[in-house]
Amino acid sequence: MNNRTQLFSCLALLALASGCVTTPPAEGTASAYSVGDRARVMFDEVVVSLPLRGVNAPYQNLHVAPAAVVNVRKTTYSSPYEAEQILRRLEARVAARLSEMLSSLGEQSLSETPALRRRVLTEAQVVVDEALRQWEHGSDYRVEVVIASLYWTDASVGRSQTQRGSWW
Repeated sequence: MNNRTQLFSCLALLALASGCVTTPPAEGTASAYSVGDRARVMFDEVVVSLPLRGVNAPYQNLHVAPAAVVNVRKTTYSSPYEAEQILRRLEARVAARLSEMLSSLGEQSLSETPALRRRVLTEAQVVVDEALRQWEHGSDYRVEVVIASLYWTDASVGRSQTQRGSWW
């Protein structure tokens, strides 16, 4: 075998042996690529009508827009985009869990909003954590549920229109 054939054989073997590897950002100062979250998913807004203390109307609408941010915890042979795809498939389950939990609440007040926010985060995080436990690379990622917005409106204001990406 000549040198050229050996070189191509070695390069081919190296290409086949090496896979896609995602690594967490280095500690300390990092390049611009490493700053910020690796992926994010914005979920549709969940709207639930609840009695709100101190308001004359019987119900007010609580609008909650959850999101999830994805970051690599340890070196992995998976991609953050795979985690993002899993989260997109979880959107209906997150919305159903939040809708069920919020609908079961009694009268609320604006002063209870921080506790309500924590409860929403906890419920949504449980759904995400359960799904990640089923994925072989789930422990390689830290997926944190966040609340992009939470606000009250009168009952005449419904869910905002979603802005999904499209080809057109």
